Amino acid sequence: MASIARAAIAVAAILTRAGIDYAQSKAVFKAARQRAGLRSPPERRGSVDRLTVEEELRFLDEAYAQDGRTGLMLQTLLEAGARASELVQLRVEDVSFGERVITIRHGKGDKRREVPIRRELAQLLRLHIGGRRAGPLFISRQQGSGPTPYMLTRQRVGQVVCGVARMAGITKRVYPHLLRHTVATRLLALGMDIADLQSFLGHESIATTRLYAETTAAVLKRNFDRITDPAAHTLIADIRHRRGDEAAMLAAELLAQRRAERVSTADA
Repeated sequence: MASIARAAIAVAAILTRAGIDYAQSKAVFKAARQRAGLRSPPERRGSVDRLTVEEELRFLDEAYAQDGRTGLMLQTLLEAGARASELVQLRVEDVSFGERVITIRHGKGDKRREVPIRRELAQLLRLHIGGRRAGPLFISRQQGSGPTPYMLTRQRVGQVVCGVARMAGITKRVYPHLLRHTVATRLLALGMDIADLQSFLGHESIATTRLYAETTAAVLKRNFDRITDPAAHTLIADIRHRRGDEAAMLAAELLAQRRAERVSTADA
């Protein structure tokens, strides 16, 4: 640690003397790493966990069963792909109904991004906001001890997510970031370009976003039988036409699960 501190002091002095600004410093460090032969570690492989379509529906059903505010808060967290720290900072002024976007003003690294939302979610948020023109989008029921009364905390959001998942009978570990994983893999499965998903999630590096693409590939492998079975393919196409993509994906997962159960029974 002492050597790092000494190196930081020396580098800071060089940057100051040379008049290097923040943007230029990135290029300086990149060139310095190349000159020193430093390389980033191999990209971490593997896939992120997520909620299945069935688990997602059970999760949201349970959230709304508890009360409308909880349901809408968790639906917003899920569909906006927001971090818990971003959700608690959302304000009424950040929702544009005309453009159907939520502006996340202080994302990771204090970066700002605009997130599109579905018409159904926009309508629910309009009812939730009512006549308010300012203030937190979701208000805590408890006054709390912080500088802003009735302000939700990231920890409280995590508690609510875990509690709802437990009541919904979901056995896997569910936490706010898992909802972010869920919408990311869902959007990729529905055809969103990975660069657009990077912007949607606010990732600085597209390498992070690629982890979701790997997860989506795993999902497609597990559901391969629904594509190779002509009757199932026709059924899924009909459901998609009549009920939309989410209903079709749920039906696909249920068909895949049923076929797996049949194979397991035959093997036994």
